[in-house]
Amino acid sequence: MNEAELSEEPVRRVSTGSPGLDTLLNGGWIHGGTYMVTGAPGTGKTILGNQLCFSHVAGGGRAVFVTMLSESHGRMMTHLHRMDFFQRDVIGQSLHYVSGYATLKAEGLDGLARLLYRSVREHQASVLVVDGLLAVQESAGSELNFREFLHALGVHNALAGCTTLVLTNWQENAAAPQFAMVDGVMVLDMQRQGLKAVRTVEVTKLRGEAQLIGQHTFEINGGGICVYPRLETLYSEQPREVPAPERRMGFGVPRLDGMIGGGLLTHSSTMLFGSPGSGKTLLGLHFLASGARQEEPGLYYGFMESSPRLLTKASNVGLELRPWVDSGLLVVETRAAVEALPDALAHELLALVDRHKARRLVIDGLEPLLQETLGPRRTPGFLIALTNALRSRGITSLMTQQTHVHFGPLLEARLEGLEAIVDNIVFLRYVELRSQLYRMLSIFKMRESDYESALREFSISTRGIDVAETFESAEAILTGQALPPRKKQKRSLRRKVERRMPARRRSRS
Repeated sequence: MNEAELSEEPVRRVSTGSPGLDTLLNGGWIHGGTYMVTGAPGTGKTILGNQLCFSHVAGGGRAVFVTMLSESHGRMMTHLHRMDFFQRDVIGQSLHYVSGYATLKAEGLDGLARLLYRSVREHQASVLVVDGLLAVQESAGSELNFREFLHALGVHNALAGCTTLVLTNWQENAAAPQFAMVDGVMVLDMQRQGLKAVRTVEVTKLRGEAQLIGQHTFEINGGGICVYPRLETLYSEQPREVPAPERRMGFGVPRLDGMIGGGLLTHSSTMLFGSPGSGKTLLGLHFLASGARQEEPGLYYGFMESSPRLLTKASNVGLELRPWVDSGLLVVETRAAVEALPDALAHELLALVDRHKARRLVIDGLEPLLQETLGPRRTPGFLIALTNALRSRGITSLMTQQTHVHFGPLLEARLEGLEAIVDNIVFLRYVELRSQLYRMLSIFKMRESDYESALREFSISTRGIDVAETFESAEAILTGQALPPRKKQKRSLRRKVERRMPARRRSRS
């Protein structure tokens, strides 16, 4: 085989058992490679190793899990049996657990190496996990002996076609020599953000392969290690498709659709800014209902209200959504965004869009999705990646966000800078006039489309949303203050003349 033929040979991959982690690794571990996973106690190293083994044997492979100075196998099984990947019937058949610490203590590194080689050979293992490498390192006697042990293990298992994962405690020195002995290094960490802790994973080395660099969040749940690659690393490029001006998606509110040229451009992103109660959610539901009438699948994804309450709320204003929900044409998903990871929510949202083949999307409430965990530095990039991901799927999206200002014409959003990212901006606010509140709507921005910038009053009643042609006081509209309209009365010629007369002459008359 010449070099050209060798370079064209596809690289065999071994799945980690976690789809998100496979994405970080460009498809999984390379077959026959040796990899080190390091992290503090409790970060998930042992679960990751077991998840690899159970996933591998479920696909027809064979695996060996070797423990050093760690918990007993029985105690490990007690912790693992709640995991979805756990299958008790494969233990002792295609998955074998071996204790190596007694051999290490009695026979040293050479004895442990013989045990590992024999276990791979006798069980015909194509995956080997060694949990507790720190005990091996401390028993090696010297750094050189430990590096030689790692090197020999990697060479042996590469020839045997066995992918090896060694798990060890956190190593503070990222340039430690042992990291050079393996094909890849992964770091698991747990970081404090306010009162809560966030788990992160980072691939700091992957020899000869591309990987998604930087830290990515993950959680440990019933599925094991669930990794959520940062959205910015997946959707950094904007889709090339140019929106067609003749294709519009309306709200089903005639005067509003007239203000925006018949509707929103397809594949565009629109932000509804407004104070609480200004009508953002109902306007979003009108957008989805308008699509459902045209048999365009829609998805509502929100954090403020439960699905039954939301449907009842829409029904109270004459917007009956239940028939479309029952038919599957409209999907309503609500989440309590408590202790939630933004990347996890975003990946779930994209999965729902793909599953239901949605064409219209309403994300009701960006604050729970973006503000707390992401921080101001990451938020713009995250939203750009999210809009890129939606646009590449042909989605026309509508997002809502609350503003600081309850009254007045200023646009002060909680998530500053986002107004430059989205294609369109619709601003909803209250105006106080003569001790009454009026709802106002205006179009601040529409890319690649003409629009009417005049303000309009709109009302919410049992018949839904209605946009008026004019408002009572132009001055009140512009200022947002409680300024009554000027009285239109003609002054008499006598009063005009009197103002021009000297005071003495006026008194005589």
